[in-house]
Amino acid sequence: MSITDELREWAKGSTLSSWTAEHLTAIADRIDAEHEKAMSRAGQLLADAEKDRDYNYANWQDCKQRVLQGNITFGELNAKIAHLMDELSHRIEPPKDADNVPIHVGDVMEWIDLDGKVSLVFTVEAVGTDCFFAWDKSTGRFVQKEASAYRHYHAPTVEDVLHEFICDHEEGVRDEVDLIAEYAAKLRLAEGEDA
Repeated sequence: MSITDELREWAKGSTLSSWTAEHLTAIADRIDAEHEKAMSRAGQLLADAEKDRDYNYANWQDCKQRVLQGNITFGELNAKIAHLMDELSHRIEPPKDADNVPIHVGDVMEWIDLDGKVSLVFTVEAVGTDCFFAWDKSTGRFVQKEASAYRHYHAPTVEDVLHEFICDHEEGVRDEVDLIAEYAAKLRLAEGEDA
């Protein structure tokens, strides 16, 4: 029995007014209708993806066999490749991050808080049209994230670390740019000596 069926049963058997019971039943009906619509759309997207996959795999197998048998010219091969590239260009476009860079499975995304610091980092497990899905260690489940609210993660440079240090500890002591450049050079020199 679904949750909406349970809600309908409870509304019928409860001591609620008939007006409240009718409204609860109407809400359950709307939930079921939206769920059915979403499942239908998901089924269609899956069927389309499987059809595209099968079509492209068949073309790839045909090319592979002809190459292995040696009875395809470079012109024919290039034409097949161009055809496949054209087919692939019509697929659903991946979501884009805040910098308008496409997001792919395996990318590491970061969210910058209001203070300009990286506060959340996620590895992309799956993508949607304008979102991505990632495993959230704190909740122990997959979460959906809005693609345009994140950007691709960039490991901090020596300059980034020094900038943060200076801003947090010695604001206004010296010209920040000169101080960063000076200490970055020292850190690079020290790093080279250890190697």
